[in-house]
Parts: sequence; C-alpha cells; structure tokens
Amino acid sequence: MLFNEKYAISHINFSTGFIAIEHSGEYTEEEPITGLVRGFSRLIGQDSESMGLMQYKIRNAPHDFVIQWDSEYGVVIVAEDIRQMDKIVKYVKNSLYEINYNLLYEEKY
Repeated sequence: MLFNEKYAISHINFSTGFIAIEHSGEYTEEEPITGLVRGFSRLIGQDSESMGLMQYKIRNAPHDFVIQWDSEYGVVIVAEDIRQMDKIVKYVKNSLYEINYNLLYEEKY
C-alpha cells in the first residue's frame, strides 16, 4: 500500500530483470506508465522514445532499461542486462524517491 508515494517498487525478479512498479490512484492502463516515463524523462533531462506496444526508453539514461506495460504485473521496468540488476534496482529506488517527492510537487504532469 502506498501512502505518500505515487510510484514504488512492489516486486523484483532478479532472474528475469523485471522490477514491478506499484502506483497509487485509479487510472486507465496507460496513465501510470506515461506518468512514470515523463518522471524519468524530467529527472534524466532527456526525451523518451516509444518502442511500440507500450514500451519506452529514456535516451541517455545512466542504466539500460525499458519501461513497459505487462499483463501480469502492470507497469514494469525491465533491465536489459540482468548482471546489472543490483545497480539498476538502486537507481530505480532513488529515482522513484525523486519523482515522488520532488518532481511531483513541482508541476502536475
């Protein structure tokens, strides 16, 4: 259950590279993923690129991952290199903190 956060890590699968993201509020399928993509884009200072089928990448992100919609987990961040999972999980956790507590209150996306 999320209290003050809009986004949080809910599950990590180190063998598949999936980081499931829980989101608060009532949304359509696209709203949580587009908000998260915009948050990462603003945090990194780069544009996102659609890879089709509700998959997005942030240009020049410090780690190689894809934000996508998964029918089982909902919003997930998929690590391209699972050998880097520890670093990516730490980066995502810190980034979600920034998105939740700093970027969300600057302006409404």
